[in-house]
This record gives sequence, structure tokens and C-alpha cells, in this order.
Amino acid sequence: MQTDALIEGMNALGYKVANLSLRELSHGYDVFVERQKKARFEFVSANVVWQDSGEPIVAPTTVVKATLRDGARSKTVRLGFIGLTRNDPAFLKEGPKGRRIVTVDPLSAAEKQLPALRQKADVIVALVALDLQQARQLPKRVKDIALILGADSTPGRTAMMTRTDDFPEDTEFGRAHLLYAGDQGKVLGEIRLVFDAKGAASSNQRSIIQLTREWPDDPKLAEVMETVKVAINQYNKEQTLAMSPFAAPTPPPAEAAYTGSDRCALCHEQAFTVWAKSSHAHAFQTLLSAHQEYNPKCLPCHTIGFGQRGGYLNPQATSNLINVGCEACHGPSSRHPEQIEAGFGRIDVSSCVTCHTRENSPDYVPAEYIPKVIHWKEAQTKR
Repeated sequence: MQTDALIEGMNALGYKVANLSLRELSHGYDVFVERQKKARFEFVSANVVWQDSGEPIVAPTTVVKATLRDGARSKTVRLGFIGLTRNDPAFLKEGPKGRRIVTVDPLSAAEKQLPALRQKADVIVALVALDLQQARQLPKRVKDIALILGADSTPGRTAMMTRTDDFPEDTEFGRAHLLYAGDQGKVLGEIRLVFDAKGAASSNQRSIIQLTREWPDDPKLAEVMETVKVAINQYNKEQTLAMSPFAAPTPPPAEAAYTGSDRCALCHEQAFTVWAKSSHAHAFQTLLSAHQEYNPKCLPCHTIGFGQRGGYLNPQATSNLINVGCEACHGPSSRHPEQIEAGFGRIDVSSCVTCHTRENSPDYVPAEYIPKVIHWKEAQTKR
């Protein structure tokens, strides 16, 4: 359903070309073919291939013609696109009549396909789903690429973990520009190519636009996304409750456990009062309102210890660990009362950027945000 919504949105935005990544094939080749019929743009990939022949399962490259206008004069420029995704040796999908789909080395595939594309295009653009290190190798191996546009497709790279989400890549390699943006739809990359009198690309202008609250949503697309979010959240809920216990597991005796913020309030009453008035104390409600309370990408920054031993599991098993409570920043506290003199959970503002990344929190300014949650002075006064 998420892929269907993406295709509908890309149709509405007027996409002409899209890179075929492994996600589009996650539900099988037949499902992809049906989704492909709905797309008013072309999928390209040079290194997702039939195992028996080594030939790409979709067009490896394509050419889109664009008209340049300078007053009364106009000129047609041919933009050549090639699609590349990461090579996953374990990837194997069944196709029609027993054929199988695999991936091959993207750099070798580019070397194979680009000579023919050079003959048909004035400007070559590589659409890539590669990790940054491999993407940086592409212009060194293959010449004449003007732009490399992409995102990191490595499994497990979430918005918090991927450097490209917080610091969009903009690197120049000779005549090629490598540009990466985030993968959550919260950043818009804009590129304007500048052509000389002969129709050759002489330079480009690039900008990263943060899609903050000041940019209104398109009503039609917002409706589509809301429907999708509700459906995906319900699916995640069913999967979570099927796999998670309905009672929090007990950690080993020697290991500190998460206890929840209410226990901290027994000694740190003033600090707890300050926290309770902050947005951190209502962080889980943000997910509920957005139908994201079962989204594993969101939970680490809206609960205590999600993904950690003894941390948040689900609302039924660990209701005491919802919201950004004390232990979300300071760590599990069960052994703190018996080790008070040793100190506990000392942090500084650098800890905040774990969650307040450029994509997750584009409005984040430490000097404005920290005063809203500062509570350690009150706690020190009480002691």
C-alpha cells in the first residue's frame, strides 16, 4: 500500500523517471508489474537483472527531452537517466516461467550501459539507491555523469542512523555532482541546470528545502497519505502484538532496568514537575495523533528504551515507558537508588541531536528548545 501511495504521489508531481530499487520488488515480480501499470513514469535499472541472461528486467536507461527557452529562442536538450541500486548477493525473486531476478555490481553495470547512453543524451543523470561510499566511487569509475541523485538503501538505516538524513550530501567529483537528501519525504532537493549557448550543461544551482510546517500540504496527497498511514499503522500493530509479549521481560538481576518516570518522581519531585509540563511528557500522543504509534522508525524518539533490552515494547506490556521520560535521556535507573554517590545519567545537549535531527526536527534550535525542558537546576536546588 505504501508503494501504491508513492506511485500516486509521483504521478501527481509529474515524475518522468524513477529508479527501480529492491523495495519495489519486495512483494514479488507480479505485484511490481501491476504497480508499474499505474505509474505514468518509467522505472529504470541497470543492475536488477534476470539471472539466466544477465539482462535488466526493466529498461536500464532512458532519455527525456526538455525544452530550453531563452526569450523567443528554444532548444531541445536530451537528459539521459540510468538507474542503479545496491548489490545484495542474498536477493533472489521468482519471475515468470521459473526465471529468477538477482542484482549485480552497480558500478560494472554502469560501465556496461553508459557508452550507448552517451550517444543518445546531452546530459547524463544517475538515479541511485546506494550507500554513500559506493556512490562516491561511481564518478571515478564512469565518466561523463553530470549528476548523481540518490538516497541510502542500506537495510536498517533509519532517519536517526543515516548521515545523509541529517547532512545532505553535496560533493563535486570533477564534472559530476553527487547529491543525497533524506528518505522520509521531509526534504526537497531542487537542481537547476544552466546551459551555455551550445546547449551544453555549464553549471548547476542546487538547494535543499526543508518541508517544514510553513509549507502547506497538497489536500489530495494529504488524504492519500493519511489513508496509507492508518493502514500501515494497523498492520504494524498486528505484527507487533503477535510477536511481542504482553508483559515486560525481567532483565538479569545485575543489569539496570527501565522503571518509568513515575518512580523517579519519588525523589526528584521538582524535576518531574518541570518534565511533566514539557512536550517530552506528551511525545507519545504525537504518534497517536499521526497514526504512527506502531511505527518502529518513530518509537525510539517517543518512548523509553525502544529496541533496548527491557525497553518499550507496546502499550499493553510497557505502558510505563511511553513518552520521552527520564530514562530516555539518562538511561535505565533501577540501580540508581543504591548507587547514588556514583552519580547517574549525566548528559549534555549533544544527546538531544540523537532525535532532534534535521529531518525529524527541522525547527530545532538548542537555545530555544533547551529552556523548555531544563530541569536539573530545580533538582539540584531540592537536594
